[in-house]
Parts: sequence; C-alpha cells; structure tokens
Amino acid sequence: MRRIAEELLRVDYVGTNRQICGCTLRTSYGLPCACELGRYILGGIPIPIDAVHVHWRKLTMEVELEVGEDDGSEVDMTSAMDELWRRFRSLDVIGKRALKSRVCELAYPTMTTLCPPPEKIKTKGGVKKKGKKPADYDVYRDPSYHEYVDKASQSSQRQSQSSQRQSQPSQASKKIKLSKKQPQFILQFPNHIRSYIEDVVNVESDGNCGFRVIASLHGYGEDGWPMVRRELGLELIDKDRSTLYDKLFSNRLSVVRESLMIESFGSQPPEKWMSLPDMGYLIANRYNVVLVCLGNPCMTFFPMTSSHSPNVSIYCIGFVNRNHWVQVNMKEGFPLPPVTLDWKKFRSHIATTWMLGFAGRMQHWQLLTPVLA
Repeated sequence: MRRIAEELLRVDYVGTNRQICGCTLRTSYGLPCACELGRYILGGIPIPIDAVHVHWRKLTMEVELEVGEDDGSEVDMTSAMDELWRRFRSLDVIGKRALKSRVCELAYPTMTTLCPPPEKIKTKGGVKKKGKKPADYDVYRDPSYHEYVDKASQSSQRQSQSSQRQSQPSQASKKIKLSKKQPQFILQFPNHIRSYIEDVVNVESDGNCGFRVIASLHGYGEDGWPMVRRELGLELIDKDRSTLYDKLFSNRLSVVRESLMIESFGSQPPEKWMSLPDMGYLIANRYNVVLVCLGNPCMTFFPMTSSHSPNVSIYCIGFVNRNHWVQVNMKEGFPLPPVTLDWKKFRSHIATTWMLGFAGRMQHWQLLTPVLA
C-alpha cells in the first residue's frame, strides 16, 4: 500500500504515458505503476485487486499442504524416498558417497565436521616488545575461524606424517624414489624421444593409475582420481557434445561409460582401467588440453570442439609394462606424435587450427621417426 501511494504522487506528471512512466513498479514488484493508476483515475475506476500480484495478497508465505481425508496432517514421502533410493542405486561409488553425505546432513543435524579451535592465543593490544609476538601472526589479534581450522589441520598432518615415518620407513623411502628418474620406464619409450624426457613419475598401480596421472597433472593430486572419473563421466553425457560422442563411440558408448563407473575405491578390474584412444578424446575435450601418449603406439589428442590456444597445457603420459600408466615430464618444445584417424574424422572445423598451431612439432616427430628404423 505504501508503494502504491508513492506511485500515485507520480500520476500528476506521468499521466498515462508509458514511456515517461517506465513501469518499474509493475515489472519489479508486480504492483500497478503510475501510468496504470492514471488510467484508473481518468475512468473513475477503483484499483482492481487483480492488478496486484498474488504474492502481495497472501497472509502467509508458507506453502499450504494438502491434507488427505485418511492420513490427517501427515505428509506422505513414500514416492520421494523411492525416487531417492532409485537414484542412489544408479550412481557409482563416488556419487553414492556424495549423496549420502547430503542425506546425513538432514538426518543427523547435530553432527558436524567442524572441529573445536586449539588453545586460544592472547590477543590484547599491539606488539610492544620484541620477541613477544606469536610466530604465526604479525600482531596480536583474534585469529579468524579459518586460521584455527588450518592450524589444527596442519598439526594433525604433522603428527600423522611423523607416525608414518616411524612405523613405515619403507613407504617413506618409496615416495622419495618416485620423484627421481626411473630408467626402467624410460627405456620402454621410443629411442628418438628419450632425450626429451626430463622425469618419469610413478603412481600407485591399483587399476586407477591412468586417472591418478591425469589428476596429478590437472592439479588435483594423485588421490583426486575419483574426481577425474566423475568429470569424464559428466563429459560423456554433456548435451552439447552428445552427437559427437554418439558418432565417435557408436555402439561402444555404453561400454565407455561403464568403464568410468566403479563400485569401490580398491583395486579395479581391467575393464575399469583407463584405455586409449577412448579416454584420450574425453580428457582433451573436458579439460581443453593437449594429451600426449608415449606408448605403442604414440598418439596426440587435441580438443575436438575448440580452436587452438597458444597457452594450452600439454599433459604427457606413458604406458609401460603393458599394464601401467605413468606421468612423463617433458622438455619444452618436444616433438608431438600424430593424431588419431578418428580425431581427423569427427573433429569440428574450428579444431583444425590445433594441427596448424603444432604443425612444426608434429613434423619434427616425423623427421625423427625414420631414425628409429
């Protein structure tokens, strides 16, 4: 009523002209604006109730629940729970954990993942004497909640790492070795590319090794492999590229999708391993990167729906021991192996610029290849 009264004051100079009025009150609040009120005044018509949006005619904002004759005031959730169970059973183990955590937030509202802060630091006044300020802060102040949590997390990590070093020295030494060159892997790559290899980084061989390598290269860390599986699964059903993957994978589309879905976080059977060239297309498209595989054969995967970018990231992986993926760190400007025939057949017209942008490095590979023979 207050807003309508304020709008009535504008009628004197707006009249019924919509251009002068602007109809802001009508479009923003669903209330009659000045030009509408002017027409009502000229016609001697009271403001009809229908001119006011139904939102303003409610006495309460709560949704009215339909009450059946038999169930009294109870609300039936059977269909909703059945749908929730159906969705839960259709997800893989990663999706199930995510859905379960959301349901637990509703079922157990008193439970929380938050932890109490450590011993509170005295934070009165500024620093008056040298050597008195806390090591973690510039001045005496009340630390934020995030600082409390970060400090507690760092403390628990240091304790965990210390206990692991004491109880499992062999695992600690294994982690150190993973950052050094591993000649047993380098010797499995073609002769003409070995001089361009700076380092080979091994990952755990549990059937998820390929996804572990991609997670590490993408910045998720090796343990971020479940996220890579999930994101590649989402890429496969992306509506913008559904036609592309229907043509690319044809009758193998369901097999590729099933290979990304797992039932547990342990070791995976061969049908769940990362396989190329199928996963190569998904990785390049999802993360908009150039994927290079050093194996038998060596392949390059460019994005199939985007144009060339000079600052693109190049992910290089290697297939060794006929059953294991490793991360291969290459020197700047290393030669690129050829692309697959399916990439040339199904890529979009704009994606051709990738081959033009990397033409020199791909020709370099072709010049080096005869040396191997």
